[in-house]
Amino acid sequence: MRRVRPHTVEAGSDVTTIRDIASEAGVSVSTVSRVLAGHPDVSPATAATVHSVIERHQFVVNRNARNLKRGATSAVLVMVKGRHNMLFASMLEHVQAAVTAAGRTVVPAYLDEDGNEVAEAERLVAEVKPQGVIFLGGDAGHVASHARRIGPDCPAVVLTNSVTEAGRPAVSSVTTDDRASSRAAVAYLLARGHRRLGIIGGNPEQSVMSRHRQEGVVAALAEAGLSLEPSHYVATRFSLASGYDAAVHLLATAPEVTAVYAMSDIMALGALRALHERGRHVPDDISLIGHDGIDMAAYAVPRLTTVCQPQEAMAARGVDILMRHLGGDPTPVDEFVPTVIIDGESVRPLA
Repeated sequence: MRRVRPHTVEAGSDVTTIRDIASEAGVSVSTVSRVLAGHPDVSPATAATVHSVIERHQFVVNRNARNLKRGATSAVLVMVKGRHNMLFASMLEHVQAAVTAAGRTVVPAYLDEDGNEVAEAERLVAEVKPQGVIFLGGDAGHVASHARRIGPDCPAVVLTNSVTEAGRPAVSSVTTDDRASSRAAVAYLLARGHRRLGIIGGNPEQSVMSRHRQEGVVAALAEAGLSLEPSHYVATRFSLASGYDAAVHLLATAPEVTAVYAMSDIMALGALRALHERGRHVPDDISLIGHDGIDMAAYAVPRLTTVCQPQEAMAARGVDILMRHLGGDPTPVDEFVPTVIIDGESVRPLA
Protein backbone atom coordinates (compact mmCIF):
# COMPACT_ATOMS: atom_id res chain seq x y z
CA MET A 1 0.00 0.00 0.00
CA ARG A 2 1.27 3.46 -0.90
CA ARG A 3 1.56 5.71 2.10
CA VAL A 4 0.49 9.32 2.01
CA ARG A 5 2.71 11.57 4.07
CA PRO A 6 3.00 13.46 6.40
CA HIS A 7 0.01 11.94 8.26
CA THR A 8 0.80 9.22 10.80
CA VAL A 9 -0.95 7.55 13.73
CA GLU A 10 -0.10 6.80 17.28
CA ALA A 11 1.34 3.40 18.08
CA GLY A 12 -1.30 0.77 18.63
CA SER A 13 -3.83 2.13 16.14
CA ASP A 14 -5.13 -0.30 13.55
CA VAL A 15 -5.08 2.44 10.89
CA THR A 16 -1.75 3.31 9.33
CA THR A 17 -2.37 5.90 6.63
CA ILE A 18 -4.71 8.68 5.59
CA ARG A 19 -5.80 6.38 2.75
CA ASP A 20 -7.25 3.97 5.35
CA ILE A 21 -9.16 6.82 6.95
CA ALA A 22 -10.56 7.80 3.54
CA SER A 23 -11.57 4.21 2.72
CA GLU A 24 -13.43 3.68 5.99
CA ALA A 25 -15.16 7.07 5.78
CA GLY A 26 -16.16 6.43 2.17
CA VAL A 27 -14.51 9.60 0.87
CA SER A 28 -11.44 10.49 -1.18
CA VAL A 29 -7.93 10.98 0.17
CA SER A 30 -8.07 14.63 -0.85
CA THR A 31 -11.30 15.09 1.13
CA VAL A 32 -9.64 13.76 4.29
CA SER A 33 -6.71 16.10 3.67
CA ARG A 34 -9.09 19.06 3.37
CA VAL A 35 -10.90 18.05 6.58
CA LEU A 36 -7.58 17.86 8.43
CA ALA A 37 -6.63 21.25 7.04
CA GLY A 38 -9.99 22.76 8.01
CA HIS A 39 -10.82 23.66 4.42
CA PRO A 40 -14.31 25.22 4.07
CA ASP A 41 -15.36 23.36 0.90
CA VAL A 42 -16.21 20.12 2.78
CA SER A 43 -19.83 19.69 3.86
CA PRO A 44 -20.49 19.52 7.63
CA ALA A 45 -21.91 15.99 7.28
CA THR A 46 -18.84 14.71 5.43
CA ALA A 47 -16.47 16.43 7.88
CA ALA A 48 -18.34 14.86 10.79
CA THR A 49 -18.02 11.40 9.24
CA VAL A 50 -14.28 11.83 8.71
CA HIS A 51 -13.75 13.15 12.24
CA SER A 52 -15.70 10.21 13.62
CA VAL A 53 -13.35 7.74 11.94
CA ILE A 54 -10.33 9.77 13.04
CA GLU A 55 -11.48 9.74 16.67
CA ARG A 56 -12.38 6.05 16.61
CA HIS A 57 -8.85 5.11 15.53
CA GLN A 58 -7.06 7.85 17.50
CA PHE A 59 -5.56 9.18 14.28
CA VAL A 60 -3.06 11.96 14.98
CA VAL A 61 -1.41 14.31 12.50
CA ASN A 62 2.36 14.22 12.86
CA ARG A 63 3.12 17.89 13.51
CA ASN A 64 6.83 17.47 12.92
CA ALA A 65 6.09 16.05 9.48
CA ARG A 66 3.71 18.92 8.78
CA ASN A 67 6.36 21.43 9.76
CA LEU A 68 8.82 19.62 7.53
CA LYS A 69 6.33 19.96 4.70
CA ARG A 70 6.06 23.67 5.33
CA GLY A 71 9.79 23.99 5.38
CA ALA A 72 9.58 21.89 2.39
CA THR A 73 12.25 19.53 1.31
CA SER A 74 9.95 17.45 -0.88
CA ALA A 75 6.63 19.26 -1.26
CA VAL A 76 4.81 19.77 -4.55
CA LEU A 77 2.34 22.66 -4.52
CA VAL A 78 -0.87 21.87 -6.44
CA MET A 79 -2.91 24.93 -7.45
CA VAL A 80 -6.57 23.96 -7.99
CA LYS A 81 -8.38 26.60 -10.03
CA GLY A 82 -12.09 26.50 -9.30
CA ARG A 83 -13.43 25.50 -5.89
CA HIS A 84 -16.35 23.49 -7.30
CA ASN A 85 -14.61 21.81 -10.24
CA MET A 86 -15.23 18.06 -9.96
CA LEU A 87 -12.81 17.30 -12.80
CA PHE A 88 -10.00 18.87 -10.79
CA ALA A 89 -11.13 17.13 -7.61
CA SER A 90 -10.73 13.81 -9.39
CA MET A 91 -7.45 14.79 -11.00
CA LEU A 92 -6.10 15.94 -7.63
CA GLU A 93 -6.47 12.39 -6.34
CA HIS A 94 -4.51 11.04 -9.32
CA VAL A 95 -1.84 13.71 -8.89
CA GLN A 96 -1.58 12.97 -5.18
CA ALA A 97 -1.15 9.25 -5.84
CA ALA A 98 1.57 9.84 -8.46
CA VAL A 99 3.44 12.41 -6.36
CA THR A 100 3.29 10.13 -3.32
CA ALA A 101 4.62 7.23 -5.38
CA ALA A 102 7.55 9.47 -6.31
CA GLY A 103 8.34 9.90 -2.60
CA ARG A 104 7.08 13.46 -2.24
CA THR A 105 4.18 15.20 -0.52
CA VAL A 106 1.34 17.31 -1.91
CA VAL A 107 0.30 20.74 -0.65
CA PRO A 108 -3.07 21.60 -2.29
CA ALA A 109 -4.25 25.20 -2.62
CA TYR A 110 -7.60 26.38 -3.98
CA LEU A 111 -8.59 29.60 -5.71
CA ASP A 112 -11.55 30.96 -7.61
CA GLU A 113 -11.85 30.18 -11.32
CA ASP A 114 -11.47 33.92 -12.08
CA GLY A 115 -8.32 34.28 -9.95
CA ASN A 116 -4.73 34.63 -11.11
CA GLU A 117 -3.33 31.22 -10.28
CA VAL A 118 0.28 32.13 -11.01
CA ALA A 119 0.28 35.25 -8.85
CA GLU A 120 -1.23 33.20 -6.00
CA ALA A 121 1.34 30.45 -6.60
CA GLU A 122 4.17 32.99 -6.33
CA ARG A 123 2.88 34.02 -2.92
CA LEU A 124 2.57 30.43 -1.74
CA VAL A 125 5.97 29.43 -3.11
CA ALA A 126 7.53 32.02 -0.81
CA GLU A 127 5.52 30.67 2.13
CA VAL A 128 5.55 26.91 1.53
CA LYS A 129 8.87 26.68 -0.36
CA PRO A 130 7.89 23.70 -2.54
CA GLN A 131 10.24 22.04 -4.99
CA GLY A 132 7.73 22.34 -7.82
CA VAL A 133 4.20 23.41 -8.77
CA ILE A 134 1.38 21.65 -10.60
CA PHE A 135 -1.49 23.79 -11.87
CA LEU A 136 -4.89 22.13 -12.31
CA GLY A 137 -6.29 24.56 -14.81
CA GLY A 138 -4.63 27.82 -15.67
CA ASP A 139 -4.50 30.65 -18.12
CA ALA A 140 -1.69 30.65 -20.66
CA GLY A 141 -1.51 34.43 -20.42
CA HIS A 142 -0.97 34.28 -16.67
CA VAL A 143 1.73 31.64 -17.04
CA ALA A 144 3.48 33.52 -19.83
CA SER A 145 3.55 36.82 -17.95
CA HIS A 146 4.82 35.29 -14.71
CA ALA A 147 6.90 32.39 -16.05
CA ARG A 148 10.22 34.04 -15.33
CA ARG A 149 9.38 33.77 -11.62
CA ILE A 150 8.28 30.12 -11.52
CA GLY A 151 11.01 28.39 -13.51
CA PRO A 152 13.58 26.97 -13.53
CA ASP A 153 14.21 27.41 -9.77
CA CYS A 154 10.70 26.13 -9.05
CA PRO A 155 9.60 24.10 -12.10
CA ALA A 156 5.92 24.01 -13.00
CA VAL A 157 3.51 21.86 -15.00
CA VAL A 158 0.04 22.98 -16.08
CA LEU A 159 -2.62 20.29 -16.55
CA THR A 160 -5.64 20.78 -18.87
CA ASN A 161 -4.29 23.98 -20.47
CA SER A 162 -1.44 24.55 -22.92
CA VAL A 163 1.39 26.96 -22.08
CA THR A 164 3.19 27.17 -25.40
CA GLU A 165 3.28 30.94 -24.93
CA ALA A 166 5.36 30.64 -21.78
CA GLY A 167 8.56 29.76 -23.63
CA ARG A 168 10.48 29.21 -20.40
CA PRO A 169 12.63 26.33 -19.17
CA ALA A 170 10.92 23.95 -16.73
CA VAL A 171 7.43 25.31 -17.45
CA SER A 172 5.45 22.55 -19.16
CA SER A 173 1.90 21.45 -19.86
CA VAL A 174 -0.17 18.36 -20.54
CA THR A 175 -3.64 18.93 -21.94
CA THR A 176 -6.25 17.99 -24.48
CA ASP A 177 -6.95 19.94 -27.65
CA ASP A 178 -9.90 22.12 -26.62
CA ARG A 179 -10.69 23.19 -30.17
CA ALA A 180 -10.68 19.62 -31.48
CA SER A 181 -12.66 18.17 -28.57
CA SER A 182 -15.45 20.78 -28.70
CA ARG A 183 -15.51 20.45 -32.48
CA ALA A 184 -16.03 16.71 -32.01
CA ALA A 185 -18.86 17.29 -29.52
CA VAL A 186 -20.74 19.54 -31.94
CA ALA A 187 -20.03 17.21 -34.88
CA TYR A 188 -21.51 14.38 -32.80
CA LEU A 189 -24.77 16.32 -32.47
CA LEU A 190 -24.79 17.39 -36.11
CA ALA A 191 -24.31 13.79 -37.24
CA ARG A 192 -27.51 12.93 -35.38
CA GLY A 193 -29.54 15.49 -37.25
CA HIS A 194 -29.43 18.41 -34.82
CA ARG A 195 -29.04 21.82 -36.43
CA ARG A 196 -30.37 24.22 -33.80
CA LEU A 197 -27.79 23.93 -31.04
CA GLY A 198 -27.51 25.75 -27.74
CA ILE A 199 -24.09 26.18 -26.13
CA ILE A 200 -23.37 26.66 -22.42
CA GLY A 201 -19.74 27.65 -21.85
CA GLY A 202 -17.31 29.92 -20.10
CA ASN A 203 -16.57 33.52 -20.97
CA PRO A 204 -14.30 33.40 -24.05
CA GLU A 205 -13.00 36.89 -23.26
CA GLN A 206 -11.70 35.79 -19.85
CA SER A 207 -10.74 32.15 -20.39
CA VAL A 208 -8.39 30.82 -23.06
CA MET A 209 -9.91 27.36 -22.70
CA SER A 210 -13.43 28.72 -23.20
CA ARG A 211 -12.27 30.71 -26.23
CA HIS A 212 -10.68 27.63 -27.79
CA ARG A 213 -13.78 25.53 -27.17
CA GLN A 214 -15.96 28.23 -28.67
CA GLU A 215 -13.69 28.29 -31.72
CA GLY A 216 -14.15 24.54 -32.06
CA VAL A 217 -17.93 24.99 -31.93
CA VAL A 218 -17.82 27.66 -34.64
CA ALA A 219 -15.57 25.50 -36.84
CA ALA A 220 -17.87 22.47 -36.61
CA LEU A 221 -20.93 24.55 -37.40
CA ALA A 222 -19.18 26.21 -40.36
CA GLU A 223 -18.36 22.80 -41.84
CA ALA A 224 -22.10 22.10 -41.85
CA GLY A 225 -22.90 25.47 -43.40
CA LEU A 226 -24.20 26.87 -40.12
CA SER A 227 -23.24 29.73 -37.84
CA LEU A 228 -23.39 30.25 -34.09
CA GLU A 229 -26.30 32.51 -33.21
CA PRO A 230 -25.38 34.95 -30.40
CA SER A 231 -28.54 34.02 -28.49
CA HIS A 232 -27.55 30.36 -28.62
CA TYR A 233 -24.35 30.85 -26.59
CA VAL A 234 -24.69 31.45 -22.85
CA ALA A 235 -21.45 32.40 -21.09
CA THR A 236 -21.36 31.52 -17.41
CA ARG A 237 -19.25 29.97 -14.64
CA PHE A 238 -18.29 26.31 -14.38
CA SER A 239 -20.66 25.17 -11.63
CA LEU A 240 -23.91 23.26 -11.15
CA ALA A 241 -25.88 26.40 -10.30
CA SER A 242 -24.46 28.29 -13.27
CA GLY A 243 -25.31 25.44 -15.63
CA TYR A 244 -28.84 25.42 -14.24
CA ASP A 245 -29.28 29.18 -14.66
CA ALA A 246 -27.74 29.11 -18.14
CA ALA A 247 -30.19 26.44 -19.29
CA VAL A 248 -33.11 28.47 -17.92
CA HIS A 249 -31.87 31.50 -19.85
CA LEU A 250 -31.29 29.45 -23.01
CA LEU A 251 -34.80 28.04 -22.98
CA ALA A 252 -36.21 31.54 -22.52
CA THR A 253 -34.24 33.14 -25.35
CA ALA A 254 -33.84 30.23 -27.76
CA PRO A 255 -36.63 27.69 -27.14
CA GLU A 256 -36.14 26.27 -30.63
CA VAL A 257 -32.86 24.50 -29.79
CA THR A 258 -33.00 20.72 -30.08
CA ALA A 259 -29.65 19.95 -28.44
CA VAL A 260 -27.29 21.55 -25.93
CA TYR A 261 -23.52 21.25 -25.66
CA ALA A 262 -22.25 22.19 -22.21
CA MET A 263 -18.52 22.83 -21.98
CA SER A 264 -18.27 20.94 -18.69
CA ASP A 265 -20.14 18.01 -17.19
CA ILE A 266 -20.90 20.09 -14.10
CA MET A 267 -22.64 22.66 -16.27
CA ALA A 268 -24.45 19.86 -18.10
CA LEU A 269 -25.72 18.31 -14.85
CA GLY A 270 -27.03 21.67 -13.69
CA ALA A 271 -28.68 22.13 -17.09
CA LEU A 272 -30.20 18.65 -16.88
CA ARG A 273 -32.07 19.63 -13.74
CA ALA A 274 -33.32 22.87 -15.25
CA LEU A 275 -34.55 21.09 -18.39
CA HIS A 276 -36.35 18.49 -16.29
CA GLU A 277 -38.09 21.11 -14.16
CA ARG A 278 -39.33 22.90 -17.27
CA GLY A 279 -40.78 19.78 -18.86
CA ARG A 280 -38.04 19.34 -21.49
CA HIS A 281 -37.16 15.67 -21.07
CA VAL A 282 -33.66 14.51 -22.05
CA PRO A 283 -33.23 13.03 -24.62
CA ASP A 284 -36.86 12.72 -25.82
CA ASP A 285 -37.45 16.47 -26.10
CA ILE A 286 -33.90 17.81 -26.17
CA SER A 287 -30.44 16.25 -26.33
CA LEU A 288 -27.53 17.12 -24.06
CA ILE A 289 -23.78 16.47 -24.24
CA GLY A 290 -21.18 17.45 -21.67
CA HIS A 291 -17.41 17.71 -21.52
CA ASP A 292 -14.81 16.23 -19.11
CA GLY A 293 -15.94 12.69 -18.33
CA ILE A 294 -16.29 13.07 -14.55
CA ASP A 295 -17.53 10.04 -12.61
CA MET A 296 -20.87 11.66 -11.76
CA ALA A 297 -21.79 11.84 -15.46
CA ALA A 298 -22.17 8.05 -15.55
CA TYR A 299 -24.67 8.13 -12.66
CA ALA A 300 -26.93 10.88 -13.94
CA VAL A 301 -30.42 9.98 -15.14
CA PRO A 302 -30.19 9.75 -18.07
CA ARG A 303 -26.52 8.80 -18.19
CA LEU A 304 -24.69 11.79 -19.68
CA THR A 305 -22.99 11.60 -23.07
CA THR A 306 -19.68 13.40 -22.65
CA VAL A 307 -16.31 14.25 -24.15
CA CYS A 308 -13.96 12.40 -21.80
CA GLN A 309 -10.56 13.74 -20.80
CA PRO A 310 -8.09 11.00 -19.71
CA GLN A 311 -7.68 12.32 -16.17
CA GLU A 312 -5.40 9.65 -14.74
CA ALA A 313 -3.14 9.64 -17.81
CA MET A 314 -2.77 13.43 -17.77
CA ALA A 315 -2.03 13.47 -14.06
CA ALA A 316 0.56 10.70 -14.31
CA ARG A 317 2.26 12.29 -17.30
CA GLY A 318 2.27 15.74 -15.65
CA VAL A 319 3.89 14.39 -12.50
CA ASP A 320 6.43 12.45 -14.58
CA ILE A 321 7.42 15.64 -16.42
CA LEU A 322 7.71 17.57 -13.15
CA MET A 323 9.94 14.87 -11.66
CA ARG A 324 12.13 15.09 -14.75
CA HIS A 325 12.44 18.84 -14.27
CA LEU A 326 13.29 18.31 -10.60
CA GLY A 327 15.92 15.82 -11.72
CA GLY A 328 17.74 18.54 -13.64
CA ASP A 329 16.22 18.49 -17.13
CA PRO A 330 14.67 21.93 -17.78
CA THR A 331 13.48 21.18 -21.34
CA PRO A 332 9.87 22.46 -21.56
CA VAL A 333 7.19 20.01 -22.71
CA ASP A 334 3.83 20.87 -24.23
CA GLU A 335 1.88 17.67 -24.85
CA PHE A 336 -1.64 16.98 -26.06
CA VAL A 337 -3.54 13.81 -25.21
CA PRO A 338 -6.63 12.67 -27.14
CA THR A 339 -10.21 12.78 -25.87
CA VAL A 340 -12.96 10.27 -26.58
CA ILE A 341 -16.72 10.68 -26.64
CA ILE A 342 -18.48 8.37 -24.21
CA ASP A 343 -21.94 7.46 -25.45
CA GLY A 344 -24.48 7.83 -22.69
CA GLU A 345 -28.25 8.15 -22.83
CA SER A 346 -28.67 11.90 -23.16
CA VAL A 347 -28.45 12.29 -26.96
CA ARG A 348 -31.06 11.02 -29.39
CA PRO A 349 -31.08 11.40 -33.18
CA LEU A 350 -33.78 13.61 -34.60
CA ALA A 351 -36.47 11.64 -36.40
